[in-house]
Amino acid sequence: MKYLEREPVSAMLKPHVKCVWTLRRSYPGDGAGEVLWPDPCKEILFHHGRVFRDRGELLPDSCVMGTLSGYRRLDARGDLVLYGIRLQPWGLSLITDRPVRAFNDRFTPLAELLADREACEETRADRPARKEDRERPTPRMHLERLERLEHRLAAADMDEAQSELELFLESLIDPSRADLGLCAVLGRLTDRPETYTVADAARDLGVSLRQLERRCLKATGLTPKRLHKIARFNRVRLRLLWRPDLDLRDLMVEAGYYDYSHFSKDFHECLGLAPARFQAWAARLASDHGPRDVEFLQDNSGENRYDAG
Repeated sequence: MKYLEREPVSAMLKPHVKCVWTLRRSYPGDGAGEVLWPDPCKEILFHHGRVFRDRGELLPDSCVMGTLSGYRRLDARGDLVLYGIRLQPWGLSLITDRPVRAFNDRFTPLAELLADREACEETRADRPARKEDRERPTPRMHLERLERLEHRLAAADMDEAQSELELFLESLIDPSRADLGLCAVLGRLTDRPETYTVADAARDLGVSLRQLERRCLKATGLTPKRLHKIARFNRVRLRLLWRPDLDLRDLMVEAGYYDYSHFSKDFHECLGLAPARFQAWAARLASDHGPRDVEFLQDNSGENRYDAG
């Protein structure tokens, strides 16, 4: 298995994209697969090899994965090449007019999203065209580009893939739609969930909790409370992955929990495992591969990799 992720190069994308990544792996079948968990970020996936099945259905060649409400298992068989663009929690709202919550718990074909854009353009055909609108690629051009991109990614290395993916996303994203003040507080809410609360976010943005909820739901498809809960789970998960020797109750308090049953319930809801079982798995992983084999963007800058041979 080889997993690699990199920070975006494009200055336009940096505020709204967490990383570009790839996974290459062979699956023998007979119960093999991957477990996915809720994450505040959204993913644009390019899936080559037709390997993954979600509840019996093959994943599309390219799709958007919204935030999951709980853990999800993908069955897999065969050789996989997967490329992904990990958007910040608000990133998808800069690409589509569809409510972001409509993507939750779904693997939406990317062609479907682009078809939405084409329908929207047709409804605007009678409006006077702005200069910036005339200069942007049409939805049909996006669909044609998507077909070419899917074909090229199948044989691309990471450098080529990152360049192609960033160019493609630059043609879709509209940074002027970003609510910059909201993005700033949501960044703190997801990066520092142990110490930064929903109330802190509302205070810093200068709005009521109800106004924050409305704006957060529009931008991310999640309420601030749900966003914060998922971010806190993922911080605990990563801490256990890097340090499976940590005491679970100390980690619980560090993460801002004061009741172990609440901590365990949230963790099980998101991952389908109790914290102790995940801790045991992380300890086996560290024993098999060692800490140098596991690196992610959250802890390093530049190129990052998880290479288990």
